[in-house]
Amino acid sequence: MAEFHFLRPLWLVALLPLGALWWGIWRHQATLDDWAALIDRKLLPHLLVGGEERRLVRPVHLLLAVWVTSVFALAGPAWQKERSPFLSDEAGLMIVLKVSESMNSADVQPSRLERARLKIRDVLETRRGGEAGLVVYSGSAHLVMPLTRDERIINTMLEELDSDVMPVEGDKLSDGLELAEQMILQSGLSGSILVVADSSADTVTTPPALPVQILAIQPVNATVDAGLARAADTVGAALVRMTNDRGDTDQIVRRAETRHRDVSEPGQDEKWKDGGYLLLPLLAAGMLVWFRKGWELT
Repeated sequence: MAEFHFLRPLWLVALLPLGALWWGIWRHQATLDDWAALIDRKLLPHLLVGGEERRLVRPVHLLLAVWVTSVFALAGPAWQKERSPFLSDEAGLMIVLKVSESMNSADVQPSRLERARLKIRDVLETRRGGEAGLVVYSGSAHLVMPLTRDERIINTMLEELDSDVMPVEGDKLSDGLELAEQMILQSGLSGSILVVADSSADTVTTPPALPVQILAIQPVNATVDAGLARAADTVGAALVRMTNDRGDTDQIVRRAETRHRDVSEPGQDEKWKDGGYLLLPLLAAGMLVWFRKGWELT
């Protein structure tokens, strides 16, 4: 409770006019009670409306409790945090796909490129609702789709990608990383980069400042390409081996979210939980009393 505070403290100011109004009602009732000093006690109950039902707890007392509880609920009492449901929307993921002649190899059925497409679809489906973009590279890097929440557009673009559409054959992984980092920084979002490739012959000299993962598209039992492993070491990337199920893509999505929280400011992905909703049952119970016959302010 050391962190107890109000999310909307200005609502507490409403206690002042409500307190003055309640005091006026109380003084009015006290004036009626003064008749007890002037009228015979046996006759008084027959002259005062509801006099015989007057007790220690009166409607005016319950009114004060309901008013105070309402103000506290509106002020938003908070003492604990919860994870923001919009975390996935705030973490962008730029996918860098290698589209070169080597990706047409059929040692992974139906081909390395087609399997890469399927893996990317799995990632997008798992991250549904999150920002994602696509960069392709071969001898040069090209932006296919900037960060977007519409995964259908990226899937449509994937179907049209082939090594024949690339203007230059080659392996410019460094250009793909640079372009992906540039797109995330321009978006104003934090995020990470996912490289989907079978090998690498490029020398990456300037690693991106963003977290990077590399999904190696190779036969399950094959040794990971040495150039791809070297590139992973250079950029500090997590190297994920392709699996025949969704274990690899699930691992990629989990790591992307974890790395996003690690590089975010402390508490950025959390918000204070509004405890005012917990007072609603008390308010409902207090209001039900006014349905009781004869229960009114006098």
